[in-house]
Amino acid sequence: MLDDTFTPTAHPRWVRFCIGHAHIENEPGLIRFVVDGAQADQLSDAELDDHRTAPRHKLAWTPPLRMTIRARMSHRAGELLGTAGFGFWNDPFDWVGNVQTPPNALWFFYASPQSDMAFARAVRGNGWKAATLNAGRADKLTMALGNFIFRLPGMSRIVFNLAQTRIHAHEKVLDDVALTEWHTYRLDWFAREAIFFVDDVEVFRAPNPPTVPLGFVAWVDNNATTMGPGRHFDFRRIAIPQREWMELTRVRIEPL
Repeated sequence: MLDDTFTPTAHPRWVRFCIGHAHIENEPGLIRFVVDGAQADQLSDAELDDHRTAPRHKLAWTPPLRMTIRARMSHRAGELLGTAGFGFWNDPFDWVGNVQTPPNALWFFYASPQSDMAFARAVRGNGWKAATLNAGRADKLTMALGNFIFRLPGMSRIVFNLAQTRIHAHEKVLDDVALTEWHTYRLDWFAREAIFFVDDVEVFRAPNPPTVPLGFVAWVDNNATTMGPGRHFDFRRIAIPQREWMELTRVRIEPL
């Protein structure tokens, strides 16, 4: 079990990662992820994680477990720029954007209106969401071939449509949750379903979540992505002239 209240500072298991116009501020009992003056085409990311300390097949967290986080953000949904959130994933990308392994994630995830990521059908591609993404496992040759074909002219939509047939994605937009107010977010991760709560009220139940080992991550960055059926794939870093942040006062992860 891990219970971090950031007093006097963050737990030593976490990796602090900051790049570009981003940094982490720490006060007794609080950690703040800040992006301030991010420039277009340059990554700005403030992040706390443990997925950088082990290979993907040895990441720390598997079901059944419970994650509880107390958090708020500086701006309302639609006004906060870039992406932000917290939860579990397997960091499937390399530094040049290749997908090295099938993406798997369970998290509370925010994307600003500059993004349009249609993982789950009939769900808006941006906003504050409870989400799961289960792409399972694949060998390195399959991943390399997919990355090559994805970059061929006109092939990105075809590859994405084929990927959707094997990826189990479930999302719910949480429009009723005010990002600027303190909330307690909880995720109960079981082998057959993931249950999301806000202030002890169930808001979403997702079947068939990932069961591969995942790492914890909490972040704010300036990424924007468009992908999905009928969409041209686009990944970019956007300018964020304002100061924006996410604050956490607790991260608790415990077995169930």
